[in-house]
Amino acid sequence: MLGLVACGSTASTTKTEDLGPVEASDSDTDADTDTDADTDTDTDADTDADTDTDTDADTDTDTADTGSGCGELGNACDPFLIAAFPYTDSRSTTDSSWWEVDSYGCDPGIDESGPEFWYRVTLPTDGLLTASIDEVAGDGVDVDVHLLDAPDPSACIDRDHIEVSAYLAPGDYWIVIDTWVDGDGVPQDGPYTLSVGFLPGVQVDCSYEPTDVSMYWSSCAVPDCFTSGGDVFLSTPTTGPVAKEAHLVTVDDSFPSGWPVSPTDGLSTHYANSEAATGYVMARTEPWAPSGEGGSQYGQGAYYLPLPVEDETWYVNMYWRDRPDPGTRMLFSANGRTVVAAAGYETGPGSNTAVAGAVEEVHHYLGTSHLSDITIGFAADQSLPLGPVVCP
Repeated sequence: MLGLVACGSTASTTKTEDLGPVEASDSDTDADTDTDADTDTDTDADTDADTDTDTDADTDTDTADTGSGCGELGNACDPFLIAAFPYTDSRSTTDSSWWEVDSYGCDPGIDESGPEFWYRVTLPTDGLLTASIDEVAGDGVDVDVHLLDAPDPSACIDRDHIEVSAYLAPGDYWIVIDTWVDGDGVPQDGPYTLSVGFLPGVQVDCSYEPTDVSMYWSSCAVPDCFTSGGDVFLSTPTTGPVAKEAHLVTVDDSFPSGWPVSPTDGLSTHYANSEAATGYVMARTEPWAPSGEGGSQYGQGAYYLPLPVEDETWYVNMYWRDRPDPGTRMLFSANGRTVVAAAGYETGPGSNTAVAGAVEEVHHYLGTSHLSDITIGFAADQSLPLGPVVCP
């Protein structure tokens, strides 16, 4: 077991802010990896720790530089430094010389005694830090991501085989990509691509504008629903089940016929566009909206036109009779977290047991899932920025 390492720096004393649960860790019975082996090499001859400050995604894969006497970079003493967001790094744990950690405090029963690589990030302000690795099931590779608030495995905040995220106070944090070892003692080492994103906390006025929404429902099945003159209304703000919605095509997506030809056509590019435009890093998995649901094409909503990228990343909908103007701000809150969402692009879900729908990025940040209870309402301040915010 690796203990606290002191090599010219001290462990952070910052604490994680408890703003709700993160996704539960798995038992690591499946394998994940990235087959995109990065062959880019760094010809920089400096001998100190690489402190690349470029503003694009950092893909430096140099493992030959030496740090401050701790050997090659990538260990607890001399971790790779994350200096800009979004950050991307591709390498393989097979190439690591570090087999120091056997398990982590946040889930000590999982055998992580294979080779690992360490990263360090310094957050200048509070905000949401997300780290994810790619996964290809069934390839015999199983490396996992761990988030620590000190260079010590007992200081584990969260771990998962795909992704971790936490709302953190300013300070130093460590990300460790470690190799799971199976029941026969065989390390499942191999390649991976790490993506790290950070969204600073933005404090805003989270006041609601009370609104009675005329719904297409024929009857009421949720709280705050009422009938008047034969019509059904939902009073907002309200709290109730929110469906997880599929993705809609944006102005940055491009297709020969104008629209996707299948539920997954061009999705990887769409995911990358969303991450680049918003800085929000997560393992996106949802497909395009089905053809004929909101529009007649895959990924086409009731708005019919492609959406602005940022609006699509945070879009929400209701089964309203009078769809609000595109980009209307709504507040979605759960687990002590709040997202400013973009309404007016889609209508649904049709069931009267769900008060609204939200794209997967909204659910991800809130720590919710399909049909989780979320508090929703129209923002009093319609100039609020889209995305995660902090309510006073």
